[in-house]
Amino acid sequence: MRCLVPCFIGILLITALLGVTSGAELSFTLEPSDIIAVQEQPLMLHCQVDGIQPITTQWRRSGVPLADSEYHTMFHNGSLLIGRFQKTKSNSSTDEGEYECVAQNSFGLVVSRKARVQAASKCLREHLVIVVVLARCGEASLPTLGMGKL
Repeated sequence: MRCLVPCFIGILLITALLGVTSGAELSFTLEPSDIIAVQEQPLMLHCQVDGIQPITTQWRRSGVPLADSEYHTMFHNGSLLIGRFQKTKSNSSTDEGEYECVAQNSFGLVVSRKARVQAASKCLREHLVIVVVLARCGEASLPTLGMGKL
């Protein structure tokens, strides 16, 4: 009879721990996507995570952690804002690269898929400017620009 009580308590502890950890797992509800960025324009990457709070998020570009700065803003909802995308900055760095979101709580850590951020080519930038100007002028239809319907 002595063995039944410790065994029963052990089973209760295992059951309780399994119940806690299954709800504590972190999972992405929204991961960042590959994107073509336009020079000098804002760029937003999204990341949303589900799990037991508190959850912290951090962004990395090409494996290097990003910090809040005049160039990058990380929001509490997990999104990252690059205020003015620059292919080449004055210090020879770039906003191009592979971005990933890292989320962590007291139970673990998850890393999102890598999202590739590339600068738009000159041709694409010119087409985007035409589309934006036409849209702002209230044009009902947009030109195909030789690429099919937009």
